[in-house]
Amino acid sequence: MKNRIAFTALLAVAMIYGLIDVLLRFVGNENYFSVVFFIFLFSTILLSPIIKLGKQSGEARSMKGLRLIVPLGFFQAATWLLLYFAVMNTSIANAVFGYMTTPIFVIVLSPFLLKECVNKHTAVALVLALLGVVMVFDPRRLMQYIAPIGIVSGILSGFSYAMVEILQRKLKDRYDPFSLTFLGKSAGLLIIFPLFLLNGATVPGVISTMIILLLGLAAISGGILACYGLKHVVAQSASIILLLEPLISMAAAFILFFEIPSLSTILGAILLLIADVIIIRNQSESS
Repeated sequence: MKNRIAFTALLAVAMIYGLIDVLLRFVGNENYFSVVFFIFLFSTILLSPIIKLGKQSGEARSMKGLRLIVPLGFFQAATWLLLYFAVMNTSIANAVFGYMTTPIFVIVLSPFLLKECVNKHTAVALVLALLGVVMVFDPRRLMQYIAPIGIVSGILSGFSYAMVEILQRKLKDRYDPFSLTFLGKSAGLLIIFPLFLLNGATVPGVISTMIILLLGLAAISGGILACYGLKHVVAQSASIILLLEPLISMAAAFILFFEIPSLSTILGAILLLIADVIIIRNQSESS
């Protein structure tokens, strides 16, 4: 039962993160550090009453996982900075395509950092998922918008988020999802604050601030659900499930911008869904 709820939580995370990709387009060309600072500030403020009123307040004050909380905050802030920079310096397709390298990094690093073995089902699902991602974005279309600095930034955001998943998995038994999300965002806020000051401490416009507030809400809900999912699902499987994110982005783009998916995109979506079915069935059989 817990596995089913965890998979549902991760699917919800993919939906939320897919909407984040679209919302970032509406923020506009604001200062990168200001945008990320206010996302983390709003997230921390919105979570504070929940932590204060709930039983999580004692956990949130605990120092037992501080050694890992600080790098968790660093990689969370780095993920947002790198992804936003990528979106603003290349096409959204290129940026998200680079970000989708997350499961590769997770599968390479998790045997060393989490002692998670790669089984044949995970390997097959990864190959299908990555092939699906390539088809969803269509390499011919990607090549029309080559911007090396944006693509490199997208790939680095994939590595950074892989580290977030691994650290959340390592901390799963020390904190509940609310406390872990709050601590990660608080640590990220402290890390990004000096950079915010050094880059002029500019405040985004009214419309951008409203969108950033929505991004803060998305960061909270996605973070809590991701922490819960990673309590019960290995990082390798979770990262593949989250590859559904570009499908959500493209569905939102179709609704908002009337961007009609190509046949290649539809076939890629089918491969992604098959990969997720393999992961979910394999996890269910092994539990």
